[in-house]
Amino acid sequence: MTYTDKIEAIKKDRNISFMVTPWEITNSYGYCRRSWGLAEQVNRELDADGLELSGDFYHAWFYAELTLQSKKDIATTRVTTNPVKRVDSLAAATLNKPVFVDKNDSLLHAITLMQQHGFSQLPVIDKEDNRLCGYISWKTIGISLWHDKKGDKVSDYMENNITSIRLDTPLLEAIRIISSKKFVLVSNNDEGYSGFIAASDIASEFFSITQAEAFLLLEQIELQIRMIINRFGLSKKELKQYSQGGREVESIDDLTFGAYCKIFKEPQYWGKLGYKNEHEDFNNYLDDIRLIRNRVMHFEPEGIGRQKMQSLRNMTRYLSEIIDYLNNN
Repeated sequence: MTYTDKIEAIKKDRNISFMVTPWEITNSYGYCRRSWGLAEQVNRELDADGLELSGDFYHAWFYAELTLQSKKDIATTRVTTNPVKRVDSLAAATLNKPVFVDKNDSLLHAITLMQQHGFSQLPVIDKEDNRLCGYISWKTIGISLWHDKKGDKVSDYMENNITSIRLDTPLLEAIRIISSKKFVLVSNNDEGYSGFIAASDIASEFFSITQAEAFLLLEQIELQIRMIINRFGLSKKELKQYSQGGREVESIDDLTFGAYCKIFKEPQYWGKLGYKNEHEDFNNYLDDIRLIRNRVMHFEPEGIGRQKMQSLRNMTRYLSEIIDYLNNN
């Protein structure tokens, strides 16, 4: 049953629902990778049909199971149970198909491939046992020549250690690995390799690693906040009183960060959580994050500094603890 078939079936019987994955939806539109524009189109078309997804199509893991169902009156968030952004959100993770050379290939062959593709390095395999055994790069070639290596095979100029990460590796963790190793292979669920990510790929998506971490942390914080507000069970009518500037509000996702702060200031909502932390202290901390967010979103050239970056890291940990508590009580 295709994604389109499932939509048509629910339109005929509003009491049924189906499990779908972001991969399934993306492929139904003829794409191999999600984009923000596609996510907007999917949500807009579902809304027009009176349908919704139980999770966040854009941020969910590519193979996560989301529920396709009729829209409910209670205002909810599309955030999944895991708001952490992962490696599969990077284009290079699936679009930069690795080009391999065999350890017994000629050095000239490896150099030709690097020049043709504009690569600084190539992963090396042993075709006899189909094993990843290292990499060759301009650097390893240069060092070997400096030490008067005379061989003409890839194995004479390769480095044995190469790092691989999974598609579902948290993106912040991956960025730290890539910044240290300079490049990694990306393995998929079939134990093959779906992509090759270099530090330059990260730089092309984010203008700096430090600023990228701030954006990712803020996104995670916002998703975590939506998950907590979801516990308040606000109706769409109640939600609209927090709308700013006459914005249309259909879900928690449509609110601004300032609106989130206003909701958390309501003692009746905070009381619903049953979380034994000081309400005022939480609100003060959340307001500090709001101010940091404003600086990040305005691309201040001096950045936000180490102390504020650490505040963002601490907030993601703190909100994770609250969500863990809510899930277990």
